[in-house]
Order: sequence, then C-alpha cells, then structure tokens
Amino acid sequence: MIPERLLVHTCIYSVRTGTDRDGNATFTDTTLEKVRLSPAVYGTNQGAQGEEKADRLTLYYDPVASSPQDLVLQELAQVTFEEKTYTIRSVTPCYTRSIANVHHYEAALV
Repeated sequence: MIPERLLVHTCIYSVRTGTDRDGNATFTDTTLEKVRLSPAVYGTNQGAQGEEKADRLTLYYDPVASSPQDLVLQELAQVTFEEKTYTIRSVTPCYTRSIANVHHYEAALV
C-alpha cells in the first residue's frame, strides 16, 4: 500500500460508455480520491504546426488506499486534473513480491 500521506490528489476519471444519437461520445465520470499525479516526462516534439510541448503525467492509484477501491483503470479513458484533460495511454500493475498481489497501478497520461 502506498502511504496515504503521499496520495494527495483528487481527479475526475471518465470512461467512454457509448455514443448519443448525434454520434458524440458519452462518458461516465467517477471522482478518484487519494491518488497521486506527478510529472513523468517534459519534452517537445516537432509537429506539423512546429514545436509542440508533450507534457505527461503519471497517475498512481492504490487499490486499497485510493477511492473508489478496486477500480480497474482502462486505457483510452480520460483523466481531468487541474482543469486539463489527459488520456490514459497505458496502465501498468506494479506487484509486491508475490505476483498475486497488485501493490499499485501506474497510468501514463498524455
């Protein structure tokens, strides 16, 4: 379990649930509490419009200490933190010494 004193952030986790009659994506929002979001990579990419910033975050989710408990993070879901929306590109389970127990999840946000 990650110590709760390190899990200081709250964010909105949005999973796509389908489309409405106009073809727009619909989402179900869940508030994640006692998580940690920290910078993972700061860099720049050359895009069609010139130089683009590629700021990324890592979301740390503890299945015991975070709320709601035992949530399964999904790739391509959205996370809103400090009025910015990010997309989950990958989710990595981090195990304890026993491979049967997940200690925490790390989600790469783009």
